[in-house]
Amino acid sequence: MMSYIIIQMGWGLMKNINGKEIKLSRKNKLVAFVLLPLYMIAVFLIGYIVGLEIASKWYESTEIVAFIIGVFVICAILNPIFNAFDFYDIYVVNGELSLKEKMKKFKAVYIAFTLFSVILGLWIGIF
Repeated sequence: MMSYIIIQMGWGLMKNINGKEIKLSRKNKLVAFVLLPLYMIAVFLIGYIVGLEIASKWYESTEIVAFIIGVFVICAILNPIFNAFDFYDIYVVNGELSLKEKMKKFKAVYIAFTLFSVILGLWIGIF
């Protein structure tokens, strides 16, 4: 089954699981692969610190590293290859929109990323 998944990466050219060719502009690469992961990590850290304060605990670096690895797996593998979280619609079809317009049009996706990061941060921080 995995032999059918063709990933061709190089100079911004990729194919997702459906065989759709993905061409990303430099701006969309920056948003999808740098800004979104950094945003999710920052929101997670805020939730994590609040959770630690509630539980009166000290931080565990392995929990933070595990979340960072998970975020990069989601943003670099699940999103572009499996079209998770409407990646193709956000960054290819509507690639010319500004970040603000994308956030307005696809607010459910960005709210999901935010809630996932905050709730997981709180959960890991408290327990």
